[in-house]
Amino acid sequence: MSFQAAGVSGVPANVSAVVFNLTVTQPQSYGHIIAHASGTTAPNTSNENFVPGQTIPNSVTVPVGADGKITLQNNSPGTTHLIADLAGYFLP
Repeated sequence: MSFQAAGVSGVPANVSAVVFNLTVTQPQSYGHIIAHASGTTAPNTSNENFVPGQTIPNSVTVPVGADGKITLQNNSPGTTHLIADLAGYFLP
C-alpha cells in the first residue's frame, strides 16, 4: 500500500524524505514491513519485523517517490494493520 506524504497536512510538496513512526499491530503471522519511495524497487532490508499478535513501533526515515508517496510492503503470508505517524521531513 502507498500513502501520500508530500503536500498534505503542512508537509511541503517538494520534500525529499520523511520521518515517521511506523506501528505494526494485529499481524496474523510472522513477517516484516519494508518502507520505500513509491515507484522504486524495494530494498533488501526491512524496517520492522513482527510476530503474530504483536504491536511494535519503529522510527523510519524514507525517501519520497516522485509522486510524493511512500510505499509500505507487507512481506508476510498474513494481513496486518499499519499506522504511520509523520514526525518530520527533509527538504532537497
